[in-house]
Amino acid sequence: MHEDGEVDGLPVWPVIYYCIRCGDLEAAKITTSKAAQDLGEFSEYLEEYMQNDDRRLSPSTETKLRLHYRRAVRSSTDPFKRAVYCLLGRCDTVDNHSEVAEKTEDYLWLKLSQVQFGDSSTTSGQSSSDKLTLQQLQTTLLEEYGESHFNAHQNPYLYFKILFLSAQFESAIEFLSRSDGGLRSHAVHAAIVLHELGLLALPENIQAQLLSRNPQDPEPMRRLNFVRLISMYTSKFESTDPREVLQYFYLLRNLKDAGGKSYFVRCLSELVIETREFEALLGRRERDGTRRPGAVDKFQVETQDIIETVAVDTEAKGLFEDALKLYDLAGNSDKVLELMNQLLSPVVASANSPQSNRERLQGLAVSIAERYQAQGLIGSPANTKSFYLLLDLMTFFDHYHNRDLDRALATIRQLQLIALSPDSVDDRVNGFKQYTDEIRRNLPDVLLSTMNILYTKYRSCRSSGTQSPHARAGQRKEDGGKESYLAHLRKQAKALITFAGMLPYRMPGDTNARLVQMEVLMN
Repeated sequence: MHEDGEVDGLPVWPVIYYCIRCGDLEAAKITTSKAAQDLGEFSEYLEEYMQNDDRRLSPSTETKLRLHYRRAVRSSTDPFKRAVYCLLGRCDTVDNHSEVAEKTEDYLWLKLSQVQFGDSSTTSGQSSSDKLTLQQLQTTLLEEYGESHFNAHQNPYLYFKILFLSAQFESAIEFLSRSDGGLRSHAVHAAIVLHELGLLALPENIQAQLLSRNPQDPEPMRRLNFVRLISMYTSKFESTDPREVLQYFYLLRNLKDAGGKSYFVRCLSELVIETREFEALLGRRERDGTRRPGAVDKFQVETQDIIETVAVDTEAKGLFEDALKLYDLAGNSDKVLELMNQLLSPVVASANSPQSNRERLQGLAVSIAERYQAQGLIGSPANTKSFYLLLDLMTFFDHYHNRDLDRALATIRQLQLIALSPDSVDDRVNGFKQYTDEIRRNLPDVLLSTMNILYTKYRSCRSSGTQSPHARAGQRKEDGGKESYLAHLRKQAKALITFAGMLPYRMPGDTNARLVQMEVLMN
């Protein structure tokens, strides 16, 4: 039933309502002016409504309109007239105006137009049915109605729009991210925009669920775990396109964990370790020492600090070989040597074989040594000394396992690590105290191998009746004969036994027994 006449052959209140609904307030004003004689003071209300940028009436005018609504308009049979008055005066908010707002979009627009902010919500003379805060509307939409009321899973965009337009961004994004039909991408990119604008509420704890509630927050406020959302989304393509994943992780650069570390760096570290795309993401060190940039360099961040952070994480996971390459990339030569020593120490005494762990590590160590020497790079005195000594010991064991015993013996004598003469025992024992554990752990194998060389040469000399021409160098022999050479070998073996017995180091239980056994066989 339409009231107050017509305009251009159309009922006046539907025309006014639809003019306001489509945002053409000037058209609504023209319509009102044509029917002014039938509309009373409404034209004044609309004029003031249009003049205010926030589309609000002054408290006094709003009170006047509401009073008129309660006395005359509420009982009107024209649903459009009631809707227009409720819209301008933000009154009778419990009325959903279902005859006018037939669609969800119309209902939402009408309710949002009635929401009150600030002090205006406490206007004198207001009843509870005249109040609608944003928080109340949000609670109604999210908790009272919810997904089932709006048939959200059949029409996900509509429900997303309802939550989004009622400023429930976090709940809207979480809902869209778990909807069918590949909508997670839209959820993620909407979240990115909102996050960049500072409009997302985030949880304090990164371990929180994707959508969570802080007990101190007012209902129905929720918090969105933006870091988790990005991680969940990028996990689908991190193995195939890690460079693209890095673009998303960069969005987390301003979010920090309890230790102050950026989530960009944290996620980058996990990505590098998971995909092992070290060179593509972080760059590589060329033979001449220069660093070839990686994908991370495009972001113009503190690349060296980031690389070192990833190196620390990699080391913590026990990936020492990868970690030392990253430390090398970050320019931390001391950590490179420290980890290189830890890796070399267990394989020094092993026999080399093609494509073995030892061969790979030896090749890596040699390349580092050559580059560091060319560039004058060193670490701490202890790490530097141990590194080069381990390389020399690998050379010794290479000769030993290749049965090049003369070169092996010459190498170990040159290193001055163990005693091969009585007058050097004390010096070698004192020198042992300065060696790191990486060197000390190899000493039992060095002693056994050296003693085995002496015993092999002794047995060979006795059986053949000749002495090695290489053994003559540096020897004091009065007669140059066989017995003198054998005595010289026994003297070296005895010095070795004495040195082993004086070491302040607990060696494997059978080491000393095997040393003594070979020395006894030489007497």
